[in-house]
Amino acid sequence: MSVPYHRLFRVHPRWRWWRPLVAIAIFLGLYLVSQVLVSVGFFAPIVATSGIEGLRKFSTTLQKDALTSTDPVVIGLTLASLVLLLPAIMWAVKLARLGPFGQLSSIRLRIRWRWLAACLLPLLVLAVVTVGIQSFGYFAFDGGLHWNHAAIGQSTVTMQTLVVMLVMVIVLVPFQAAAEEYIFRGFVMQAIGSWTRTPWVGIGVSTIVFALLHLPNGYDIWGILDVGSFGLIAALIVWRTGGLEAGILAHALNNTVIFVLQAPGWSRVDRSSSDSTWQGVLVTVGTLALYWLMIEGMARWTKLERRRPGTEAPRFVGPVPPWAGSATGETPADGWDGAPEAAGAPRHDAGPLQDAGPARTVHSGARADDAVGGRP
Repeated sequence: MSVPYHRLFRVHPRWRWWRPLVAIAIFLGLYLVSQVLVSVGFFAPIVATSGIEGLRKFSTTLQKDALTSTDPVVIGLTLASLVLLLPAIMWAVKLARLGPFGQLSSIRLRIRWRWLAACLLPLLVLAVVTVGIQSFGYFAFDGGLHWNHAAIGQSTVTMQTLVVMLVMVIVLVPFQAAAEEYIFRGFVMQAIGSWTRTPWVGIGVSTIVFALLHLPNGYDIWGILDVGSFGLIAALIVWRTGGLEAGILAHALNNTVIFVLQAPGWSRVDRSSSDSTWQGVLVTVGTLALYWLMIEGMARWTKLERRRPGTEAPRFVGPVPPWAGSATGETPADGWDGAPEAAGAPRHDAGPLQDAGPARTVHSGARADDAVGGRP
């Protein structure tokens, strides 16, 4: 009598097989519009101050390395365009009437803040390991701790540019990471999961799509495998914990460390974040596997609720039941809180009822604490 994270779209009585496809179409349309607007917002000041030649130079830099960590305008445009994924998918789910947007967050239909706080301890361990590995060779210890300029060279950016970059990274990267998690480990997994019961198809598809969409940024084969391995373990963590919280923290930490270390623009350090090596892939797999192991331990220790109490909605054919909301979807509950909870409660469908298994009714489930007292 519970529903796993990847099947949450099926809890809502308005679910139809085509609604995820409608949501994808709406998402792409909204995202395209947002990209046009944000591009105009960045391009217009450049044209006003530097003319067409300035815009041409900016476009060349953007095409060459959209993830450059030494140009605040380029990285600002890149991060802003990715952050806009979040409101786009939010409105897509809402307009396609797939249920509350919060179901992408977790099985509690929102961010489980107590569980997110509990994940900070494993994240701290991951941060120490990640920073230690990523910054290996950046420091020297002869005569005290200092930058190893013989290996990394000198900074090529001004102090003002460095400060702007660091502030921008700290402010925007968490939202960028969250937006990508909501798209790939949230929407994609739940859309695929609404069509097939096994979680493995959604995990596989989300991992492949996540990796392939990094190709336009110039990732080499090891870079794609690195990104893919991150996406795979992040998807497994989401499936095992019933929410995006731990994945968002890991994603935000990974990207922040990379951008911060590259922000000074060291003259002898390859600043390309799109390349990797087989050793880099092993490091990514090893560190994230350690993080996953700690998350599993924390979930058991806090008795984290990993599945939503209740059942999947029956497959109604005909008019939507009265308790599922009005025909226009204007009721605040929109089918979640108004569903009959008792197993013998009457169904109000006006058409024939088709169900894949025994007759079931929607059960929204009693609310529980975020991270304690739930059922494993």
